[in-house]
Amino acid sequence: MKSALAVTGLLALAALPSDASATPLRVAFVISDGLDVMDLAGPWEVFQDVALPARPGGGSTEEAFELFTVAADGRAVRTAGGARVVPRYTFATTPRPDIVVIGAQSDKSAALLGWLRAQHADHVMLVSICTGARQLALAGLLDGKQATSHHEYLADFSQRFPQVEWQRSRRFVRADATTYTAGGLTSGIDLALHIVAERFGTVVARATADYLEYRGSGWLEQQ
Repeated sequence: MKSALAVTGLLALAALPSDASATPLRVAFVISDGLDVMDLAGPWEVFQDVALPARPGGGSTEEAFELFTVAADGRAVRTAGGARVVPRYTFATTPRPDIVVIGAQSDKSAALLGWLRAQHADHVMLVSICTGARQLALAGLLDGKQATSHHEYLADFSQRFPQVEWQRSRRFVRADATTYTAGGLTSGIDLALHIVAERFGTVVARATADYLEYRGSGWLEQQ
């Protein structure tokens, strides 16, 4: 199946951005108790299914992203619904990511907020899904910026974080040069595809969506 995706990528090679060969990009998924599985699995599946033409002398395809989980400590976390996920790294041991994804979950510790601030200061792309935007807001990273979250939480967030310009009826919003927020659940798939399109071009992102048999078009919108 990946080989078919690679052929589509080959057809789009001439349109790839000039720095697109600097792969794989490291994507750190923050996890803690109460993690919504869709917020992890949706973007994870998008990023893992992107295949690019290999460099000369390599194999048939080249991975675009390196994915891993990261948490405050090494213990297994319990997701919403009861699944157990063991983080690969802690905040202290993780390699520098290129992208950080934080979905809905319970952790709002000083360790997490400090780590997010440090990533933002280091120009790492931050991506929140659903109520993961709460952690970015608590870290002060959305002040004076547009953002979104799950529609059922926007009224509460507007009261708790009045300095944020909360947006309704939008799949995802770009807050600043390196920060994105997505609405609930499947909005994370659209945002992940949008990031793929920005990095590797629309044809590669569309091929990834086709491989996933994903028919949503929200990722094509200019947000």
